[in-house]
Amino acid sequence: HAPSVIHALVLGGLMLAVAPPAVAEGNKRAPEPAERGGAEMPVVRNPVIQVQDDYIRLGDLFDPVARYAGRAVARAPALGGELVLPATWLWKTAKTFGVDWRPVSAADTITVTRPSSVVGPDQIKALLRDAYFRRTGEDELIEMEAVGGRLRIDLPVTVAPSARIDRFDLDARSGRFTATLIAPASGRALERIHVSGRFHRLVEVPVPVSRLGRGHIIGKEDIVLRRLREESLGTNLIVDPERLIGQAVKRSLKSAEPVRLGDVRAPVMVEKNRVVTVTLRTDAMVLTVQGRALETGAIDDVIRVQNTQSTAVIDTVVTGPGRVEVRLADAAAAPPRQARREPGEER
Repeated sequence: HAPSVIHALVLGGLMLAVAPPAVAEGNKRAPEPAERGGAEMPVVRNPVIQVQDDYIRLGDLFDPVARYAGRAVARAPALGGELVLPATWLWKTAKTFGVDWRPVSAADTITVTRPSSVVGPDQIKALLRDAYFRRTGEDELIEMEAVGGRLRIDLPVTVAPSARIDRFDLDARSGRFTATLIAPASGRALERIHVSGRFHRLVEVPVPVSRLGRGHIIGKEDIVLRRLREESLGTNLIVDPERLIGQAVKRSLKSAEPVRLGDVRAPVMVEKNRVVTVTLRTDAMVLTVQGRALETGAIDDVIRVQNTQSTAVIDTVVTGPGRVEVRLADAAAAPPRQARREPGEER
């Protein structure tokens, strides 16, 4: 019976070796399902995180972390900034602190943001404009151009977004300035920025709403006021809208471009070589005759007209479309003058 006994002992030892702990160890308690699940929970990365202080901690990156969760592993981005942690750096950090995590691809990164309380460009520009007004007494017709420094201040989220001007230097003639701003406006200064730029004086000028062709009579609906920098305007510009309304376009006008004196003229009421009605008024009578205009004229222009019956040439004043008037008092007072000829007219 020796072989059968040996076989039984070998088989019993093999069963003992593969038996579960609860069977092999008799009275020893098997772990509860909750305990087994907690030990086997996989570690995951947090793909997007926010931090409030100056450091990124291990517990911000991975979950769960049994040990070293509060350990600082990297410096946080600046207030209002953003930082992307690459997959290779995360893997090295996980191995250093015994965290069971490894990346699947290079895309397994973590984006870290640090929120802030922002003093923005509009708020900063308002402070600088107010300082300019107090210094110069100028009105609202100015434009600020920032050429140096950043128009943004980031403060901790626990601090209200405010700032004040600590120093403001201005060249009133050129409008150039430099300024130092401190934030917040009260209490201990947390941030300080330097800004430089220039203030430009503006002028409101009438400009065409759209392109206007030659001969167009400008109406109120054809123009709009536009603010332009004073130093860029040059000379001979029309700045009064009333001086444009009712004028005729002499050469085409571009949309939104200032209009110069030479670009417009009074509307033509009488054209050269056209038949016109000539009126003579006295206290006792009113005479009208037909004449031929020898010149082109607008309202109140003095032009020469030839009587179609007598062929006499007289000076007249344009009073309306196709109408001229002889003014005896003006003719008597005016010295004789040489007839004006149009370019190309024979002498």
